[in-house]
Amino acid sequence: MRDIVNMDDEVIGQAEKSEIEEKGLICRVAFVMLHNAHGELLLHQRAATKRAYPLYWSGAAAGHVNAGETYEEAAHRELREELGIETMCRLVGGFYSEPDREMVKVFLGSYDGPIKIEAAEVARVEHFSLDRLSQERDAMLVTSFVDKSLPMVTEVLKSARDST
Repeated sequence: MRDIVNMDDEVIGQAEKSEIEEKGLICRVAFVMLHNAHGELLLHQRAATKRAYPLYWSGAAAGHVNAGETYEEAAHRELREELGIETMCRLVGGFYSEPDREMVKVFLGSYDGPIKIEAAEVARVEHFSLDRLSQERDAMLVTSFVDKSLPMVTEVLKSARDST
């Protein structure tokens, strides 16, 4: 069960996934980007068996927010489920995604520890420097969430790097 929201991201009801898709209702998604001590972003390649965007590169983790759950709770749940990771994350922005009709909140965290991939969700993970990602972006299949969140994440990382 998921919360249904309006364009102001206010909860207006609840529905199952099938009803949301059938009626084109708006739901919530938490999207997490992680960087390591070198400022490289951890991306994961979605499993080939995924219904949506198989083998596309995406952020560290992403997932729908369950009914009654906060975006932040969903972000942490997805990190645990997909990569076996526990780390602090902070909200860095958000956007509305078409055609999926999703309100997306973007979280950024730092992580240098071990990763335990959930094979049903993730084909592989890899760290990308911002320069490498910029150079290779056009040749990569990436989700729109990466494209939409990258400017927010890049600004935060560059700002942190400039202040040290």
